[in-house]
Amino acid sequence: MSERYTGWFWGLAAIVAAVTVWVLLSFNGSSLEEDTIVTVIDSVPRTPVAQVGEYILYDTDLAFIRAGEGAVESWTRDQLLACAAEEAGIENPSISRFAAERARQVYLRDLMLSTIIESVPVPDEQEIIIFMYSDPELYLVERHYYQIIASDSSMADSLHTRLGWGQNFQVMAQNISIGQKAGIGGDLGFFTGAEMLVNGLPEEVARLDGLSPVIPSTMGWHIFKVSETREMEDSVRAVESAGQVLYNDRIQSAVDSVLQATENRFSTEV
Repeated sequence: MSERYTGWFWGLAAIVAAVTVWVLLSFNGSSLEEDTIVTVIDSVPRTPVAQVGEYILYDTDLAFIRAGEGAVESWTRDQLLACAAEEAGIENPSISRFAAERARQVYLRDLMLSTIIESVPVPDEQEIIIFMYSDPELYLVERHYYQIIASDSSMADSLHTRLGWGQNFQVMAQNISIGQKAGIGGDLGFFTGAEMLVNGLPEEVARLDGLSPVIPSTMGWHIFKVSETREMEDSVRAVESAGQVLYNDRIQSAVDSVLQATENRFSTEV
């Protein structure tokens, strides 16, 4: 169960770590030999695999970010362009400084998040069942969802108004929606509220009865409709999604606790 619940985090952490280290490697405002984070790596035996002037890429750097094919060529090209920018005098030192500070900030943030997650216990089945019965409407009821995805906000608002006037949702989905289920009238099937939450949807959609407001996302503007409800039928899927909600809540509480304790020790102004 632990691997199932933590997979999403480690995937994200790997991406962020790779980007962070690549910024450190490619940063054109300082030599690798002068970077404090690379100083730690210097204690490990390493072999140069590419060099542009004073900037060096080591085999350990590639191993750390699990670089794929073409990484060395990409680094070399990027560093040549960075050196060209230095020679042309177009670097903004303030931006370079911020980029370095931000990269270190993200690196340390992810180390702290990893530590926090490792300290949070994964809920067992009994805890999950108790959690589900604490909010039956959210975790023990399945809703039949339909969805329309519009390409821009003005179109979504217009569609929502027409749906409010009584226009057929499924017909509109077939004719206008850009979602994958448009051909079957936007029919998503039955889901518990927990499943909607773990897919990044707000609680108002997870508890939906009837027509939702317009919900923006990176994929477009969504309109949901719930046509009917029933008692939970797929208990395995429902327990898994509720368990992930509970685990995510525990992680968020632990993160909030660390943030609050740290804020009490450091002067913070926003």
